Amino acid sequence: MPPPSLPECRVRGRRLPSPLVFAPLSGVSNLPARLLAREAGAGLVFTETISARALVEDRPGARRKLTTDPGEGRLAVQLFGGEADLLAEGARRVADAGFDWLDLNLGCPVKKFLRAGAGSALLREPAKLAPLFRALRSAFTETVSIKIRLGWDAAHIVAPEVARIAAAEGIDLVTVHGRTRAQQYRGRADHAAIADVVAAVPGLPVLANGDVRSPDDAFTLLRHTGAAGVMIGRGAVGNPWIFAQTLALAANTPCPEPSAAHRLDTLERHVAWLAHVIDDPDARTAQVRRYVAAYSKGLPGSSRFRENALAEACPDRIVALARDFLIRSEAA
Repeated sequence: MPPPSLPECRVRGRRLPSPLVFAPLSGVSNLPARLLAREAGAGLVFTETISARALVEDRPGARRKLTTDPGEGRLAVQLFGGEADLLAEGARRVADAGFDWLDLNLGCPVKKFLRAGAGSALLREPAKLAPLFRALRSAFTETVSIKIRLGWDAAHIVAPEVARIAAAEGIDLVTVHGRTRAQQYRGRADHAAIADVVAAVPGLPVLANGDVRSPDDAFTLLRHTGAAGVMIGRGAVGNPWIFAQTLALAANTPCPEPSAAHRLDTLERHVAWLAHVIDDPDARTAQVRRYVAAYSKGLPGSSRFRENALAEACPDRIVALARDFLIRSEAA
């Protein structure tokens, strides 16, 4: 049987290095995680979502999320907001900072976004989206994309309509998460519904998103939807190797699970980068805890290790425990 194939994803005539994309995840898609995703073969990476208002008001947290490095290659900046003028000014700030890809969040289901009339709240009235897209398109001359969910709830599936509006307003790419706002992250992503979006905009590249935790999941999603690529979010947290493994499967080349030694090397580089990009000690500790837990997942004894490590408050002590655990795992 021939190996599964990956599509070629072109946006504005420019081919992505691979059709596997690392998603914009709040608290996750910072510079260290993006560097590791790119190193493993992600064809594009996104920033954490950034408030357009915070960017316009020049808040330090928003500026910090734009931190980049030549090693991560092309970087897409995701904004959220619900006001056309504010989004347009935010888009100009992104352009002035030297970025050539802007994404609008129309999918986040959390209350903070909904109260601001942003994220998936924007899916409630698709007819009002054209002015938002037009404002972004007029303010930002390079690539503009959107990330959406299927709709507000199962009774209001609007993703095909939103994609058609986006195409008519000159949006360059649409990413579809295969759940509604009401589902949050429950249930399974609806492949058939994503395929409906692909069919609705035949001239526009669509990325499929949701429940990709292995190379097989990625190829199943592509096969069921006909999408131009796959966006991987939670499945890549602590597992950047998913990109390399998916590319290897398509190339019919071996790419084994990472050894404990490889996990340790990746963890130590990740933590070292975190020290350079996160000033707040509590935020840095939270990140170290997240990734120590993620990089140990699946190894024998990892549950007990995580209990011990996550009880620690000192990042250096957490990493020391992880180092001891992974070295023992490698020797076992």
